[in-house]
Amino acid sequence: MPDEQITAARLGRVIVQAGRRLDVPFGQVLDRRGITRNAWWLLTELYRTRAEEPATVGEHARRSGLPPSSATAVTEQLARADLARRWRPHDNRRVAYVVITDVGAAFVESVRGDLEKAVADLYVLYDEAQRRALHDLLLILVDAPRESD
Repeated sequence: MPDEQITAARLGRVIVQAGRRLDVPFGQVLDRRGITRNAWWLLTELYRTRAEEPATVGEHARRSGLPPSSATAVTEQLARADLARRWRPHDNRRVAYVVITDVGAAFVESVRGDLEKAVADLYVLYDEAQRRALHDLLLILVDAPRESD
């Protein structure tokens, strides 16, 4: 069969199919741990930025790709579970800041271990160079500006 042209639609389909293949074990791990996808995305953003200056819930929502209202609800859930700490400055009650707690950081590390085990059979399909190339290519897609940005 001659090489088929890699169109945007064809590439998009492959990316979506790959995402679906990864989504099943990902969802199973999060379900077992009792955390929603939105909560996981926000919590891992907090983990990634834990050494930086605190940022607002809105800024973390933007970085996580979540609607602000979803991030607000998730932040409250994470705070109730002691996975994050949320506060409002005294001089501006319209803004809320959020940071990950030590309990939250330990939770992220533990869940990541479960996720690694859940997709280990997919990970071994690639050698180190292929994993790096795939990571770098997908990062371009993830970091590309969106129409809503």
